[in-house]
Order: sequence, then structure tokens, then C-alpha cells
Amino acid sequence: MFDYISGKVAAVGENRVVIDCGGVGFALTASAFTCADCSRKTEVKMPAYLAVREDALELYGFASERERDLFLMLINVSGVGPKLAVAVLGGMPQDRLTAAIAAGDVAALSSIKGVGKKTAERIALELKSKIADVFGAAVGGDVGQAIQLADEDAVLALVSLGYERKEAEAAVRKVAKPDMTTEQLIRAVLRG
Repeated sequence: MFDYISGKVAAVGENRVVIDCGGVGFALTASAFTCADCSRKTEVKMPAYLAVREDALELYGFASERERDLFLMLINVSGVGPKLAVAVLGGMPQDRLTAAIAAGDVAALSSIKGVGKKTAERIALELKSKIADVFGAAVGGDVGQAIQLADEDAVLALVSLGYERKEAEAAVRKVAKPDMTTEQLIRAVLRG
């Protein structure tokens, strides 16, 4: 029903973006990465998805068509609903996520908050072959490179919080460990 929503960014919260479109505020549930992207913009054209349930209609927003495509793949996995799919999208950068799914890396997938081992196994099993078909070369990258992308995303988030770039890079290098998500890196830096 909704393909995208275009307008001014009225508010950004935790997993929520409000877009003012013609005087109406549309609240969209979004991943941490989408929220961070929207917080740096005043106007957006956000791809959207309307989830229809018996008791509610809920809009989901995405930073890109690619993120929405990945979301749609995730919600087709048995046991993964829209809210968990958003948590998965916010658990690690897209390139790292697609690499983890393509590699069948259950440990990396289960490190995402809210994703248990069985759900991670289902995601890997059901999407492993589909990911390469849909995302192609983006999946063929090195997982080590994807880990560096998580570090870069953490640095960008810290800069948006007021850190100087060099200070943010040093702080992330200091706390970084293998298999840490962007969210875990940011929390580790902020804890000191």
C-alpha cells in the first residue's frame, strides 16, 4: 500500500522516525542505522512497508530499497516478524549481516539482541541461497571487511554524538573485539 513516505524529519527516537508529510506525522518503526541516518537529515524520501495485523497497522521505514528488500526477506523466515526483522537490521551493518547470512555464521547472527540460536539457524538456512541471488557481489566481500564497516559505523555514530573523528576512531579501536556489533562497540566506548 505504501511504497515510500517523503517529507520533513519531525522527530527521531529509538527505533522510531516521525516524518511530517503534508501536515500529517507518520511514525515509522526503523532500525538503529536508519534512525542514525535520518537524524543527520532534515528531509527524506523513505521506502516504507505497512504491516497489517488484526489489532494494528504499523509502518516500517528504511534508509534504502536494499534495506527494505532485506527486511522483506527476513519477515518471510519462519518465526521472524517485523519487529525482530528491524532488530536484526539494527544489530549489525548490512554488509556484515548479508555476509554472515551467506556464510551461515550462526554465531554472528545469534549475537544480535533478540535473536536466539534456533532463529539464527533458521535465518541462515532459509536465506543463505537467496541472499547471493538478491544482493550478489555485496555478499561476496570479505567478512573481515564487513567487521571494519561495523567499526566505521560506530565511529560515525560517535561523531554524531559530538566526538572528534580521531578521538572516536581511537576509542573504537581500543574496545573493538571480533564479532562485536556496531551497537556493542558504541556502548563499550560510552561506558569508558
